Parts: sequence; C-alpha cells; structure tokens
Amino acid sequence: MTPHFLGLNNFVWWFGIVENRLDPLQLGRCQVRCFGWHSKNKADIATEDLPWAHPVVPYGVNNVQPPTEGTMVFGLFADGKEARYPIVMGTVPGVPEELLDREIGFADPLSVADKRNAAMPRKLSMVGYFNLETGEEVEAKTYLGKNTKGIQIVEENPSRYPKYLNEPTTSRLARPVRGKLANGQFSGVTSESIAGTTIDLQRKTTVTGIPTAAGDQWDETYPAYQAEYPYNHVIETESGHAFEMDDTYLFERVQLSHRTGSTLEFSKFGKTKIKSMSSRQDITMGDQRTYVNGDKYETIDGDYYLQVGGKLRITAKSIEIVSGSSTAINAPQGIDIAGGTSVSVSGLSVGMSGVMTSVSGVKTDISGKMSTTVDGGVVHVQSPAAVVTKGPLVQTEAEIINNQGVESMNSCIPNPIPDPVPNPEIPKPGLGQPIAFADATSAGQAAADAFAASQTPNV
Repeated sequence: MTPHFLGLNNFVWWFGIVENRLDPLQLGRCQVRCFGWHSKNKADIATEDLPWAHPVVPYGVNNVQPPTEGTMVFGLFADGKEARYPIVMGTVPGVPEELLDREIGFADPLSVADKRNAAMPRKLSMVGYFNLETGEEVEAKTYLGKNTKGIQIVEENPSRYPKYLNEPTTSRLARPVRGKLANGQFSGVTSESIAGTTIDLQRKTTVTGIPTAAGDQWDETYPAYQAEYPYNHVIETESGHAFEMDDTYLFERVQLSHRTGSTLEFSKFGKTKIKSMSSRQDITMGDQRTYVNGDKYETIDGDYYLQVGGKLRITAKSIEIVSGSSTAINAPQGIDIAGGTSVSVSGLSVGMSGVMTSVSGVKTDISGKMSTTVDGGVVHVQSPAAVVTKGPLVQTEAEIINNQGVESMNSCIPNPIPDPVPNPEIPKPGLGQPIAFADATSAGQAAADAFAASQTPNV
C-alpha cells in the first residue's frame, strides 16, 4: 500500500495571497501564491502558472464566491508535499499597512485600469474620490436632487485591494465607531466610520418636509443603524450591497440594502421601511388585500392615474375632494348624485345642460347673486303647490308667452309685467321658441301641453 494519499501523507498547511479569481471552470477556484512554497518573484512563477486552489463549502451550498485578488487565504495541499492540489479552507482578515507593488508577488496584481477595463465591481462616489491615474481629486458624487425622479449615480474607479489601509479588512458596517457624550452616554455611530457604505448614502439622502393632504408635513425615518461590534452580522459586497442582521441591544435590526440606498429595513419593534431610490413596480398576479390599522397618507409630486377594470367603490364616514384647479367628472351614461338631506352646488358660474335636465327635491332653489338664467327649447317650471318667481326685476322674453294656471303668476311679482298685446305678425306654428309657465293643476297643465304640441312642425 502506498502512503501517498490524503490521510496517510501528512497534512501540509499553507497561507497565501489570491492573485486571480477568474476561474475558467466557474467553480469558485482561485490561483494562490503560497508563502514558503512560491517565490514573490514573478519571473520564477507567474500568476497564470500558480495552481488553482479548490474551495471547500458548507453542505447544501451550491454557489461559491471566490475571494478578491489580494485577499489572504489558508488551506491544505491534498497531495501533501507535492503541493500541486491546494484546497482553500477560508480567508484571513487583517489590518494592511501598505498597498504593495502589483509587479511583485503576494499582492493584488491588477491595476485600476485593468479592473476598469474588465468591468470589475466598484463602489459609488459619495464625497468625491481620488483618481489614482491622474492624481486629481474628483468632485463628482452620487446625489439625490430635490427635483429628481431618482438617484443620480457617479461611480468611483475600481480600487486595488485593500481599499482601506490601517483598518481591519472586515466590513465597516460590522465595526462602526460609536460616539459618546461627556457623561459617557451613547451619542450615535459616527459618519466617518461608515463612510462609503450604503448606510452612509441612506443617511445623506433622507427625504424631509413631505406635505400631506391633511395640511401637515412628515420626514422619512432616519436609518435605524446603530450597530456595535461584534453584534452586527454583515455580508457586504465589493460594490456596496449589504445584508445585515443586527443583534445590538436596543437597536435590533434586519436590513437588506442596495448600493444606491434602496432598502428594506426592519427596525426595533418590527417597524418596516421600504425605500426605492429610483422607480418601483409592484405586481400581484392574483388578489391583494391591504389593511392599515391607523391613518394612511400618500403624497405624489406628479400625476396620479388609476385604472380599474371592474367596479370602483369607495366607502367612508365622510368624503372630501379638494382640487387646486378645475375638476371634471365624465361618464358615457348617467351620473347620479344623491344626498340624504341636501345636495349643494355652488360657484361663480354653475351650469347644468343636457338633452333633458332635471332639478327636483322637496324644496328646490335656483338662485344667483347677480343673475339666474333658465333656458331651453321648451322650459317647464312646475310645482304641485306654487311656483314663485321674484326679484327687483323679473323679465320673461319669448316670441310666444303663455301664462296659465289657477291664478296668474303676475300676482306674485312686486312690479308686474303687463300682458303682451297680441301681435298679428306672430310666426307660424313651428317657428317659435315657447316658454311655458304652468302649475300642476290639470287645467293649467293641459293648456301648456296643448300649446307646446301646437308648436311642433308637422312632418
């Protein structure tokens, strides 16, 4: 039996630096330069000649994200001292003090230009950034303007690893600096300690002074992030996406954040905030029910379009519709407006028109402060009791005037208009514009109807 197989050939451990993660087999492998086993001189062994280290992943995980170039890793050689089949067991965090020369081994071999040309991940610029190629400070930064319809993105150049010096390689979201007051009380996480993170961007783009239809204003809830090391469990990607499960006492929180600041946040006591830094779509391929145990406010800066394929029913204790301009209600068929006690329509000008227009009620008033006009091809004003027409001046004009009823309406007019003198030049039937005033008695109504019929042209 040969002793040269894993288990009898002695474990050989190693530490090394990842120099390439672009695995052609897409298995999550990476090329590692191992301390003691490989020279730092790339003339002795180039990056492309380093062995591919195979990852070991937890049971049930079917996807592996290889570590970035420049990351320290450790593992074992499956073939022992032959050192040709490395196995990656994990990464080793640290506090890097300098950015090593990429031409020398045991460092990130890619330049900023290499990473930009390869479309590698990069973070957003939030305070301007330093261009390593030109040596100039770039002022452009990501922002959410007051009148914008979404966040305006400015990306940094991709950076060599490590991005930050003299601080741990762990996520800044996992190890913030917590400020303290003079009395020792906690005063919040300092912005400098989480600079460049999605939480930093969320803090800088909160929306305030949002008006409501109730006449007041409200502000977006400030991000609930108040983490304390080591209680915030963080997964943060190279471009800035983050998933946090924060167990910090009194600030327990679960949050999923996009690098732009779009977020789903569950803060203390389960309070939930959903924010999109750009457009949003909500699609339900079935029924949807929404319940709000309290008040609901919606504010829309632009237009609001509601399309309902079926019936729309609104039920409320009271309904108030306020428009800052004109308001139109249109229906291809009928519009019914009913009030249990009264219906009031008012304005500088109120118009009612249609092929047939009816205004009725226990008591119906048609009035205007300046003038009131009732007109039509045939206008009927009738009442089972009495019809009152009054004013400083009441004028009734028509080519044919018919006043009929149990009692002449002129008795109700302060300054009666005399009955017109018969005119022999009255137009022939069918050419007039009759206006009939009559009460609801059978005699008066019959006379009015007969007169109106006589004005209808014979066909």
